[in-house]
Amino acid sequence: MNQQQWNEQASDVVNTHAKEIQELKEFQLHLERDKDADLLMQLNEKQMAGATNYTNLLLVAGYAGLFGFWSTLSTKLPPMLYALCGLLGLLSLMLFISWEIIKMIWGSIHMARTNAMIESMRGPKLLQLFLASTKKFQIRSQRVWWIFLIPSLLCGLSAGFLLVGFFCYQLWQAFQ
Repeated sequence: MNQQQWNEQASDVVNTHAKEIQELKEFQLHLERDKDADLLMQLNEKQMAGATNYTNLLLVAGYAGLFGFWSTLSTKLPPMLYALCGLLGLLSLMLFISWEIIKMIWGSIHMARTNAMIESMRGPKLLQLFLASTKKFQIRSQRVWWIFLIPSLLCGLSAGFLLVGFFCYQLWQAFQ
């Protein structure tokens, strides 16, 4: 074997190793991106769960307060006001519960789809697809959320303000 052949073989071996090292580096980057995607999923789930739990706690306390006052005033409220407050409060509660059920179903479907996507693909596009899918889901949810939020708030606040109005009227009557 002459020097030139030896140099070519050595160069081929070095180039082959360089390509393999580059492939290993790219593979390592893909693994790191996959880890990032997993971390993002976990972080997103924790944030959503925390926000949802806090919001639900406030709403449950609000409904408990409204229905607590309403039920104790059954003998003092005029029948029409009692029925109207109950109807508005109940409509608000039913809209809230309906939204929570719809959100739960949609969230489960979205999570199943994103988990299937994560299981079926790897690489740099996974993170981009996951983020795009999550953003699209959130935008769709926000649009429908308003349809439930506005009537629910209007009904619930109307029932509450009717009771506040009754308390103000009773207070005004006491000072007459």
